[in-house]
Amino acid sequence: MLGLIKKDFLLIKANSKQMLIIFAIYLILIFQGTMDITFVVPLIGIMLFISTFSYDDFNNWNPYAVTLPDGRKNVVKAKYIASVILIVILGAVALTFGVGVAYIKSNSINLDETISALMGTVLSSVIIISLLYPIVFKFGATNGRIILFVVVFGAAGIGALISNFIDMTPVTNMVNELDNYALIAIPIISIILLGISYLISNKIYKNKEF
Repeated sequence: MLGLIKKDFLLIKANSKQMLIIFAIYLILIFQGTMDITFVVPLIGIMLFISTFSYDDFNNWNPYAVTLPDGRKNVVKAKYIASVILIVILGAVALTFGVGVAYIKSNSINLDETISALMGTVLSSVIIISLLYPIVFKFGATNGRIILFVVVFGAAGIGALISNFIDMTPVTNMVNELDNYALIAIPIISIILLGISYLISNKIYKNKEF
């Protein structure tokens, strides 16, 4: 399984130059105050990791991978473990850059605000991964991204429509209350979401024909 994790990070490394260019562009927007570093870095990380699925599909990797010892089980497990490692690494990078940018711009550091924003971004990253990976394992990288796009924007549209008829104040209050316990709640929620997503992905990949 370590070899599978290493393979994914080598694919990420191969695509990192393009992401560095994108990050440089975002960095300009960050210093202009039009974008938040704690959002950009994990987002780029997710883009990088999703690209590994595209490489796998393009190179017809899965038919070979399932022939390895415990191949079906380890392929899924390696994707999730590598994703968690990437989120942690990029979260640390985002925190470092966030503090640095804030200090350069205002000669002050609001660490609580930066950590709060980072935790929200980490949770968002986990939600995206938890939704996307079972879809990608089922339908492939290209179709998976399209389906996720439709689901996310469809859900957002339905949510906006419902909010016009239902008082969302209790939900808002619950979210604000959750923010007070973010350092505890978000890791727990993330583990639960990733665990459920992993079980679904594992079942899909186990029964998939190549």
